[in-house]
Amino acid sequence: MNIKISAQGLRLEAATDVFVREQIFSALQRFEEQVVSVDAFLKDINGPKGGIDKQVLIRIRLRNRQVIATEITRANLRAAVVVVTRKARRAVRRSLKKSQQRHRWRISAGLTEATES
Repeated sequence: MNIKISAQGLRLEAATDVFVREQIFSALQRFEEQVVSVDAFLKDINGPKGGIDKQVLIRIRLRNRQVIATEITRANLRAAVVVVTRKARRAVRRSLKKSQQRHRWRISAGLTEATES
């Protein structure tokens, strides 16, 4: 799983980089075979003004060429990372489950057609 992190409007310190990577990896390691790459974008919307302005966007590219994006804005960057990685895990799980169900449906439909012929 290739993880790329970029920051806009804030300094990306080594500790923050490690924290974000660990959160992403722990959230998605169960789906490691299906995840090709993860891009995390950290942004401070208002700059030094303060407020609820730390935005985190995670974009996940799956093997089936599907792209899943989750985004959240919070006052605390670490809290935003924790919440958005949970959302990303749920979205990936849901997407892969739907894909698996479609695959099973196609197989069962093909078997039905073969037995009818």
